[in-house]
Amino acid sequence: MQTTIRDQRKYSFIRMLVTGVCLTFSAVQTALAADWQIDPSQTHFHFKTRGLIQTEGSFSRFSGAIKGDVFDPAHLELTFTIQADSASTGSSMTDGMLKGSSFFNVEKYPEMTFKTTQITQVDPAHSKVRGELTMVGITKPIEFKVNLSTPLVDPITHTVTIKTSTSFLLDRNQWGMSSYGSFVNKNIEVQVDSAMVSNNVDPEVIAKLTEKP
Repeated sequence: MQTTIRDQRKYSFIRMLVTGVCLTFSAVQTALAADWQIDPSQTHFHFKTRGLIQTEGSFSRFSGAIKGDVFDPAHLELTFTIQADSASTGSSMTDGMLKGSSFFNVEKYPEMTFKTTQITQVDPAHSKVRGELTMVGITKPIEFKVNLSTPLVDPITHTVTIKTSTSFLLDRNQWGMSSYGSFVNKNIEVQVDSAMVSNNVDPEVIAKLTEKP
């Protein structure tokens, strides 16, 4: 069957139309995607040990980054970098022990990193996070559940804030930190509180977040 010039023009127009629709849809998707940041002033890393020796502490120096839109968790990626020598327990002797070769070995491994590999939203208030945690040069997969606050919208700046919190156990032996096993439990309690903020969320999304039920 021969294709006439008229048919060719028709098919060419259809291809142009489909291409235009796809490009327009892609542009809209990009326009709706917001930029998000980790708010360091609302971010806290705490740890606690159990056993004959019980210690509580925190890390004071860290950075975090978000790649993707928080409202699209399937394509969201989070990374955290913690400066190991910022560990503080309130005891100089304990701090020195933690930063030494038996534990964080901060001279050789100054940073700890965490990077998500999968984020699944369980419901509006919870997500399941899988990722890789690297300490003292050893990378292991970890998984935990995150509690999510209702998005908070500043009525003046329209900045959107979502607070997060999680707590889980880490088996320190998996990262080779097995010293003092008779005095300190292998499982370390970890508590992380943070907040994700954005000042360019689409106005239509903000309107839905702020509408009264």
